[in-house]
Amino acid sequence: MLDKIIGVLKNILIAVFVAIIIEEFIFGFTVVQGESMAPTVNNRDKLFVNKIGYLLHKPQIGDIVIFHPPIENRQKEYFIKRVIAMENDEFMIQNGKVFINGKKMIEDYIMNEPYIDRTADISQGKVPKGMMFVMGDNRNDSNDSRYFGFVPIKNIEGKANLRLWPFDEVKAFTVDYEKD
Repeated sequence: MLDKIIGVLKNILIAVFVAIIIEEFIFGFTVVQGESMAPTVNNRDKLFVNKIGYLLHKPQIGDIVIFHPPIENRQKEYFIKRVIAMENDEFMIQNGKVFINGKKMIEDYIMNEPYIDRTADISQGKVPKGMMFVMGDNRNDSNDSRYFGFVPIKNIEGKANLRLWPFDEVKAFTVDYEKD
């Protein structure tokens, strides 16, 4: 009888260990807090996050990433934003339009409302090595690289691949990046 109990406990411990490894390094789930990525992702949406993909390749412009922000006292939080520019890309934001390496991005995914031109700390420049520039799809309500600066690629926890909840809005996220 004791051998059976020990066997069951051993199997439970192995299952818990495997689950922790999978959640930490391969994939996970997250619940969105806030409206900075609306209309693509909304408050309380539940997302599937691919954590292993960026071990095989670098993020791409257009990816929706989960990351730790480079903000003092907030490095343990998770933010969700869209990659706008990668290392060595030159970018400029002018009148609500984004230009990468001199070409205007076609951004069908952003919130459809008049752009409010606020004073941003960073609205143009060249992305340093090992960094990326991110913005929310809800440009008028997003704390992003325009205000907190470049994000180290090493701060990425994973790529949002799929919205799982609400069920009637299940959607796979693909790279929507195009230049005019």
